Amino acid sequence: MDKNSAEWQAEVDYLEKTKHVIGQKIDKLNFDITKSKETVEDLRQYYIDGTQVFGDFDDAEKVTVNQIINENIELANNNIDKLVSLERNRMRPYFGRVDFVTPKDNIRAYIGLTGIEDGNNYYVIDWRAPIAELFYEAGKGTASVSLPEGKVTGEVTLKRQYDIASGELLDAFDVDADIFDEYLQKVLSKVNAEHLHNIAGTIQKEQNEIIRDLHDDLVVVQGYSGSGKTTVALHRIAYALYRLRDLKSANILLFTLNEAFLSHIEGVLPELGEQNTRSATLAKFASRLLKVTREFEENDEFLARYVASNEDERKEIQSKLDLKVKDKIKNFANEFTKTRVAKSGFRVESKGFTAEMLTSLYNSLDEYNLFARLNKIAELIVKKLKMERFAQVKRIVLHKIYECFDTPITLEGLYDIFCQREGYSQPNRESKVRVEDALLMCLLKEATSEMVIKMDIRHIVIDEAQEYPLLFIDMLLRLFPRAQFSIFGDKFQRTNPTGIDDLSEIIALDAVFGTSKLFTLDNTYRSSEEIVEYCSKLISNPRHNVFRYSNGEPVEESLIAGDMQGIASQVVFILEKVLHSHGSIGIITGDSDIAKELYNILAPICPHRLSLVETADSSALENIQIVPVGMCKGLEYNTVIVLDKGGLFDSFLGENLRYIACTRAINKLYVLKEANSNEV
Repeated sequence: MDKNSAEWQAEVDYLEKTKHVIGQKIDKLNFDITKSKETVEDLRQYYIDGTQVFGDFDDAEKVTVNQIINENIELANNNIDKLVSLERNRMRPYFGRVDFVTPKDNIRAYIGLTGIEDGNNYYVIDWRAPIAELFYEAGKGTASVSLPEGKVTGEVTLKRQYDIASGELLDAFDVDADIFDEYLQKVLSKVNAEHLHNIAGTIQKEQNEIIRDLHDDLVVVQGYSGSGKTTVALHRIAYALYRLRDLKSANILLFTLNEAFLSHIEGVLPELGEQNTRSATLAKFASRLLKVTREFEENDEFLARYVASNEDERKEIQSKLDLKVKDKIKNFANEFTKTRVAKSGFRVESKGFTAEMLTSLYNSLDEYNLFARLNKIAELIVKKLKMERFAQVKRIVLHKIYECFDTPITLEGLYDIFCQREGYSQPNRESKVRVEDALLMCLLKEATSEMVIKMDIRHIVIDEAQEYPLLFIDMLLRLFPRAQFSIFGDKFQRTNPTGIDDLSEIIALDAVFGTSKLFTLDNTYRSSEEIVEYCSKLISNPRHNVFRYSNGEPVEESLIAGDMQGIASQVVFILEKVLHSHGSIGIITGDSDIAKELYNILAPICPHRLSLVETADSSALENIQIVPVGMCKGLEYNTVIVLDKGGLFDSFLGENLRYIACTRAINKLYVLKEANSNEV
């Protein structure tokens, strides 16, 4: 747009007016927050002074005072959330505009992250509002949109995007059918990947369809590396929270592979005006479900163990995680439950219960599964005895019942019997609970106990779904039958040999309810053209529709030094060249041992602080991160240095892992490789 034109000046004036309105709202919120704080302090002082003078307040007065205090605290907290959102958006209140002419109205909607209104004047429309769909979906010309008053047809006469920074209008682009390539190229070239950011201003049509699909119970998305899967997943969460008023952040459960990934995405939902959701890894979810005190193996630990195992061990792992094993578990649980017979009786408080009485009572409770039956028997006996200390006595009676029926008291004990019958090796109780054992114990608990999940979960999001056994997703679909599911992954990035071959398999599961839809994201937006071409050659298949242009930064390969001191020197040399760019830097190693050794060498000599992502619980806190390749999935960095030596890089998974490591880079990629590595 011509910056000397009257239209440009009108846009500048509108931005200033919008910022002024936001400033007034911020002042009002600050006043209201201060007032609420003063009210709380006054009431607390009134309570203290009144107690000292008149003695303790009566119950009714206490309730009234506490209620007013709590109401003011809640009001202040809500206003603080609004204030943070407005402060965040004041310097860039909107990013787009759409003009829509209908037979009854001429609508001019400026689209931003947060709606801004003053009385009946709507200065900015939230990107999730119905009218905003025209900005993402429609080109200029005839279009329809579903508004609160019903479906409205009209004409889109203008679509415009804005480049606004620090409260200043830098540029404006008039666009037609799609988000304008020139603008998106400009945005992507500025990307700093210390953390993932919102893409509300550049959502593409195919991404928008996924984000706004709240009709299907199961949405599965296959997307290539850099196609925006994770960002789309988070925007889908934000959209659902906005459009479904009874849905709260606490009702959403996000499954990720590790904690480092969570620190990478933690700012996206707050940027979009929403709170972060619940999150879990497979290990943490299984731990909560099973209530076992031992630690659970995380995904990267499982992968390292699988690679190091022999052929027989791998076959057993694959057998345990095969979808067919759920029938084995179910049949075992049914048979074990049906064949239980009390082999002895017991006495409690001078009352005797014979084996025959216990067996008869057990058989009469055939609507219950194994542990629920035994628990019910204990409950009935204690009630019949009319004893005090019900819970304590019930525990004693239940223990005796387990002994009478020769049934393991713990789920782990029952699982040992299952493993023995199936010819599986016995789990080692001295080490972490292995992934395959954790998952099978969850299935066994489902088949033998009452599964009580106290979390009110209504939407489950799974990222990097190809890394999870299909058995796990099948179980989640059964455990949360009323929840919507959003499942994102890339079959071409699968490193877990027991993971999902093709995401379409999810839709074919028997546990799928309601309607389902499979989407594909073909374009890749993350990496420069040079990096995408390099990565495509690694897998001998240039699958991507690369969006970004060349940035003039070719991928640099070098021979890696023979020892860690030499490698550290090479890394320092590269860091000195790229630190001026102020972008995030990822140093990706073959395994956690190499990562730790490199960190110990670099930490004392590196001019900037490093972050070591050593375990699944590690958070990536610093701008320069050393990450084992088994944990880098989902992360992205402005610059990536790949140490292609040792660890998982030398395993049968090496090809896929090299591809995954290199596709973490946005603008610059360095690969330090051994002389005998495959040439690209």
